[in-house]
Amino acid sequence: MPADWLALRRAADHRARERAAGLLRRLGDHVGERTGDELVVLDIGAGTGSNQAWLAPRLPGPQRWVLVDHDPDLLGQAGAAVPGADVTTRRAVATVEEVHSLVPSDGEVLVTCAALLDLLTVAQLDALADVIAPTDRPGVAALLSLTVTGDVEISPPHPADAAVTAAFDAHQRREDRPGPKATEAMAAALRRRGADVELAATDWELDASDESLVRRYLYDRAAVAVEQDATLAPLAREWLAAREGSLMDGSLRVRVGHLDLLSLPVEPGSGSGG
Repeated sequence: MPADWLALRRAADHRARERAAGLLRRLGDHVGERTGDELVVLDIGAGTGSNQAWLAPRLPGPQRWVLVDHDPDLLGQAGAAVPGADVTTRRAVATVEEVHSLVPSDGEVLVTCAALLDLLTVAQLDALADVIAPTDRPGVAALLSLTVTGDVEISPPHPADAAVTAAFDAHQRREDRPGPKATEAMAAALRRRGADVELAATDWELDASDESLVRRYLYDRAAVAVEQDATLAPLAREWLAAREGSLMDGSLRVRVGHLDLLSLPVEPGSGSGG
C-alpha cells in the first residue's frame, strides 16, 4: 500500500479498533498468563507501523516485535519507539509465505496484521492459517484486524452506488482472492485446524471531519471500479461529482464494514469455541 494512504487511514483505523474491546480483553488475558517472558509479536504486512502503534501499548508485559513486510521502503518508515510499552522492534523483509520461518520454536507468540487479509489469495490465507494453527506444533494466538467486508453505506444514496460497489468487489476477488469474504475464509480455515475463533465488527464511521480520507477513499473506489469495468467511467465521474458536493456541504456519511478476528489455541482436551 502507498505510504500516504496508510497515513491517511491511521486515525480511522485506530478509532474503529476500539470497537473490538472484547477481543482485546480476551487476548490480554491469554498472553498475560505467561510468566514474565517476552511476548514475540509477528506483525505481518506491517507497512509503516500503524498496527504496532495501536496494539503494543494495549498488551501486557515486555514485547519483542518483528515488523514483517515485502516492501523495505515502507518498513523503513515504521517508528521504533512505542510510548507506554516495554517494546523492542526489528524489521524483516518477507512475504506471507515466508512468515513460518520467523516463528520462534518456544515462548509466547502473537501473530497480527491489519488491513491485510482481503489482499491475500486463498493459498496465502492457508499459509497464514498454517502459521497460526499448524498441525506439527502447538498453535499461537492471532489478532487479524480491519479486513474489509464489502458492506459499504454512503449517505445520501446515489443511483450509481450499486454499480460502483459491484465492480469494486469484483476487482477485490480477482486472481483467486476471497476479497470481502477473506475474514470468513480465514475463520473457517482456523476452525478446521482446531483454533478458538471470535469475530468483531470494526467499521469505519466517517463524515466531513475526515475529509481527506473520505475524498481519497471515494476517488480510489471509483478508480478501481473503472479499472474493473471501463464502461463505468462516465457514471463514476457523475458519482464522484455528487459525492464531492455532499462532502463539501457536510452531509456525507460513509460506513465501511471491517471485521477483526481473534484466534486462540485450544488446549488438548478443552474443546474449541467460536
